[in-house]
Amino acid sequence: MGYWGPKLYQNDIAEDVRDYYKDQLHRGKTEAEIMQALIAKNEDALSDQDDGPVFWFALADTQWNLGRLEDQVKKQALDYINKGDDLKHWQAEDLNGAIIRSKVLLELKQKLLSPQPSKKKISQYKLYRCEWKIGDVYAYQLTGNYAKEVGLLNRYLYFIKVGEEVWHPGHVVPVVYFYWIIDEKLRNIAQLRNVKYIPQFFTPEAYKKNPKMNTQYLLTLLSTSSRVIPRNNLVFIGNINEVQHVENENQNSYKVAWKDFEKYIIGNFQSWGNE
Repeated sequence: MGYWGPKLYQNDIAEDVRDYYKDQLHRGKTEAEIMQALIAKNEDALSDQDDGPVFWFALADTQWNLGRLEDQVKKQALDYINKGDDLKHWQAEDLNGAIIRSKVLLELKQKLLSPQPSKKKISQYKLYRCEWKIGDVYAYQLTGNYAKEVGLLNRYLYFIKVGEEVWHPGHVVPVVYFYWIIDEKLRNIAQLRNVKYIPQFFTPEAYKKNPKMNTQYLLTLLSTSSRVIPRNNLVFIGNINEVQHVENENQNSYKVAWKDFEKYIIGNFQSWGNE
């Protein structure tokens, strides 16, 4: 376990327990399902004399805050506090930290022995899923202030969806190639067939310095809802049944949010030049 302080959530196990519990509630899981999963994924921690208490302290505190404290969890946490092994660990390692830890555990004990708040309502995640099909080709018209500044206002870029990626907490977003071209007028899909894809993120200088590095072409367009997609800028061009992937490409995909997209993609074309 990684510690960076004596407070309740200044270690990775406590943070993971808290965050996982809340995340799973947002996904519609029941308390029983979450408990079962938490215990299964933390078997090693629960059998460790240092990590076990931390697990139960974080779980008890999280459940209490949400009005969901279970008797079993409460008992485990209080037993570990009363036993005092966690505090002894701090006294042996960090006397100043032990003073803070003692106060933290006393406050936790008092909290767990007090009436917990009413059960809090947890909203469910509203997850976005990209509706585009693999092989769909779109034109994107540059309309932002930066495009105007650099003389590319109303020019067209083109991309093809080649895959999907899951973006926390579960949004399904498109992975695309961008064609290496900027146009004043729209092209049809046939006119794009022989156009190369433009590399992403790394500049040409990066590949000169690292000649063995595979070129990265994939770009992930991040969306948390359909509302953030600039639909007025997009024109559907058509679908290519068999997408041609780049051989020996870097399999990583650079990620960019729509709000940052125009400045990023213009800068990328500026780095690589317009074919």
